[in-house]
Amino acid sequence: MKAQGDEVMQMCPKCSWNNFDTAKFCANCGEPLRGLLGQGEILQGRYRIIKVLGCGGMGSVYYAEDLRLNNRPVAVKENFDSSPEAASQFRIEAELLATLRHPNLPQVFDYFIEPKTGKQYLVMDYIAGDDLEDIVEKRGPLDERNALRIMFQVFDAVDYLHRQNPPVIHRDIKPSNIKVQPDGTSILVDFGIAKRYLPGRETMGAAAAVTPGYSPPEQYGQGITDQRSDIYALGATLYFALTGQVPPEAIERVTHGDKLIPPSRINPRVSMNVEQGILKAMSIRPIDRFSSVMEFKQALMMPSVSRPTPTYRPQTQPQQIPSPKPSPYRRHRRPRPVPSNYNLEVGTIGCISTFAEILLWAAIIWAILGGCRGCLFIGFVFLLANFLGWQISGWTGIALATVSVWSIWHLIAKMAQKLVKISGVTNS
Repeated sequence: MKAQGDEVMQMCPKCSWNNFDTAKFCANCGEPLRGLLGQGEILQGRYRIIKVLGCGGMGSVYYAEDLRLNNRPVAVKENFDSSPEAASQFRIEAELLATLRHPNLPQVFDYFIEPKTGKQYLVMDYIAGDDLEDIVEKRGPLDERNALRIMFQVFDAVDYLHRQNPPVIHRDIKPSNIKVQPDGTSILVDFGIAKRYLPGRETMGAAAAVTPGYSPPEQYGQGITDQRSDIYALGATLYFALTGQVPPEAIERVTHGDKLIPPSRINPRVSMNVEQGILKAMSIRPIDRFSSVMEFKQALMMPSVSRPTPTYRPQTQPQQIPSPKPSPYRRHRRPRPVPSNYNLEVGTIGCISTFAEILLWAAIIWAILGGCRGCLFIGFVFLLANFLGWQISGWTGIALATVSVWSIWHLIAKMAQKLVKISGVTNS
């Protein structure tokens, strides 16, 4: 808290509004106050507190500026437990955390205990970007590929912690502690309750803090936690990323029966091997979980087994005997193309043929009854010529045949008239 004039101030854990020390609720948003640092307060004469990044049951995280390094942005983690045991444990583990170097972990470069309040502080790199919890709440459940891409980077960071001597157990893995930077890099933040693992030793002090849905059963009370405790939290975090739902609290699964819904029932796109890996990692008994983070990762990387889905099976059709192909050596007559005016011509020719046939029979009957036999002959020649002309050249042949017959008949008629005149002159 910071003195402002004669007043001491405290920030709201939700909106970072500066309130008086005596206030119980935020004057801006109504949130209950927790006695946090005041905005603008300077720690160790170096770190100026700007706003609250997050606040939990055992501590809070502030965004601050390093006045010695040109106002470089840093994250300051505050632990609320001010007991001598917690202070002694903090010094040992802060020194260990300051030696860690991994691309998916923030670097811890300073730590101190405020003499007035006895609270412990870790100073580490400020990681920009949205946390996994905000990303899922804004966009909905992630597809399996993106979720694994984010989580595998966190797996590598946790495996690095577990391979330290002695191993470092994070104990607070959850979506809000995973920052995703704009370039896609995932950073596991918040080492407030990280602790060295000593076999057979119970979890002490601040390290026993829990997050409902993500902390395993053994982290409640004074249980013994180890690497498998972080594996449970990793499985629960991946569960949230793929389903958008916080898993049921571990203690409820123990006391009221296991009510963990398989991820595929919420998100059918989750593959079988990923679901089985999550369920094994979140087993209630530590002995039933994976023994290492890399074993968990390898199980998730196995080739996905597609879930059985109804398949369409076409009905069997009776086998058809293929017709014999024509021999390539047999010569086929190419059909003549049908003219575009075929129907008109056929209809017209049919009418003309019928009419001509009627005239021909009429002429035959007329000639038999004493008519002009020459007319009968001329009519027969005319019909024969038209028929031959149609067979040869169609309408053009009919026209030429008509003109030819008429011209020849007219020429013969003229010659007959001249012969008649000549014979008349001779007789006279």
